[in-house]
Amino acid sequence: MVDWSIKVGGAAGQGVQTVSEILALMLKRSGYYVFSLEDYQSRIRGGHTFTHIRLSDEPVWAAKKYLDLLVCLDPLTHGLHRHEVKERGFILGSFVPVGDASNSHHFITIDFEKEAIQLGNKVFANMVAVGAISAILGLAPELSEAYIEEVFAKKGKEVVEKNKLAFRRGRELVGIDPVLPQKGSIKSDHAPQFLLDGNQALGLGALFAGCTFYSAYPMTPSTGIMNFLASRAKEYGIMVEQAEDEIAAINMALGASYAGARAMTGTSGGGFCLMVEGLGLAAMTEVPIVVVDGQRPGPSTGLPTRTSQADLLFVVHAGHDEFPRFVFAPRDPQDAINVVRRAFYLTEKYQVPAIILSDQYLADAKVSYRNLELEEIPDFLIQVSDSSEYCRYALTPSGISPRVIPGGRALVVVDSDEHDECGHLTEDLGVRIAMHEKRMKKWEAMKKEMRMPFYAEGKDMTLIGWGSNWGVLQEVRKELRAEGIDAGFVHFNELWPLPFGLREFLVRLPLPVVVENNYRGQFADLLERETKFSFPVRITRYDGRPFLVDELRERVKEVLHDGQSV
Repeated sequence: MVDWSIKVGGAAGQGVQTVSEILALMLKRSGYYVFSLEDYQSRIRGGHTFTHIRLSDEPVWAAKKYLDLLVCLDPLTHGLHRHEVKERGFILGSFVPVGDASNSHHFITIDFEKEAIQLGNKVFANMVAVGAISAILGLAPELSEAYIEEVFAKKGKEVVEKNKLAFRRGRELVGIDPVLPQKGSIKSDHAPQFLLDGNQALGLGALFAGCTFYSAYPMTPSTGIMNFLASRAKEYGIMVEQAEDEIAAINMALGASYAGARAMTGTSGGGFCLMVEGLGLAAMTEVPIVVVDGQRPGPSTGLPTRTSQADLLFVVHAGHDEFPRFVFAPRDPQDAINVVRRAFYLTEKYQVPAIILSDQYLADAKVSYRNLELEEIPDFLIQVSDSSEYCRYALTPSGISPRVIPGGRALVVVDSDEHDECGHLTEDLGVRIAMHEKRMKKWEAMKKEMRMPFYAEGKDMTLIGWGSNWGVLQEVRKELRAEGIDAGFVHFNELWPLPFGLREFLVRLPLPVVVENNYRGQFADLLERETKFSFPVRITRYDGRPFLVDELRERVKEVLHDGQSV
């Protein structure tokens, strides 16, 4: 099995992302499965940045700590990451191998910028680096050069040829035999076809759900959703609005939804704080809306470009008074597509807010797939009534009132104050009780909608996680089993309300270990509160970076040895 980890590092603005994107696409086209993850600081230029790329001939879902190849676009990268390179691993690029110049590493020193200048312009430094990496890996040059032609064709033949020359120069400078099996013989129709990150997938899911209105104020890491939808707005008939702030963004979406659009908004934790009053308005007026919260470490602006899972308890309880809502957390880009579609369906069916918890890890990590699968989800049609006797908040046994959109003979009246069945303001406390009970009555049916978590059985212990930790937990389980530890795996992507029968399921699990990217173990707390079953063993990480496969595996083994949370 081929399983290589590569890290490309340099200063922000130096082209790390360009090298990584081209390399990831070339690897995908060469028949490998790819997982790539960006790590960058919240600044335009300067500061260290890197991309972690993992390639394999089997599906891969998370990054590993130890590297087979470190690519240094600047000397600092060598200083910061050389200790992560495996014995007999490769270090390539601009660095001075002094002090720790261990004989256990293969050093290939190339000054990419100097080589590019000799070719006419330092902008070709990135392509020199890509050429050198492709030579080390043994990627077929004809596939790579065909890709270069496609990417730069719009810029003219001269640019295409210059980039090809830079690519070939990089290959020439390596001077070693390829280290991976030649994959050039793989037919393109056997290669993975999609390389998708979480934000693209959330946008794609919105398109498939029939979203017609998206409003947001740019906020990392959710901005990519707006960029994706805006780039396709004309083609798919979506109105995308960049609002002046998050308060306006959610209220625009609510107005659009009231008028009959399928509406969505997106933000991060700080922006979600501003949206909370609008969330209450959605609950009181029973207007459907999908809200994406891309979690990042906080509070306040926190670490804008890092990852976290610390908004869970906030979004479950956000808002004054009581009202039901759905909360989802996609496991990976493929899952994100279907979660968005399901969120649209359920918010319309129950006329309550649906919140999707993303995070920087999900938003920026790219995963390759040979196929994307669309789950069968019912389409929900909004009614158009011609009856002048219509009451928007008619009391029903389920608490769900028939919803029509304005424009017909029916008068559709909504109010953020307490209201009667026809939407008119009231201070009749008897009506208040009836309307509050009507809204809360939806809760029991909503619980029945929620699905039990994914479960893979194990006899020795059980890893429990939610959202974007799906991939790393899946791979850690696989490695533990290879070492003789029969680990099980439970994963939640539907978080609130919790489904019926969960306690009976959880009490049967051997040694549950909850893994989360927050300080206290928020999901473990939520499970304990709702199921009255204790989860004392927790593994948490809250430094802004995701769990890595080999690091988490060792922490799980510590737990098994000591029986304590780490």
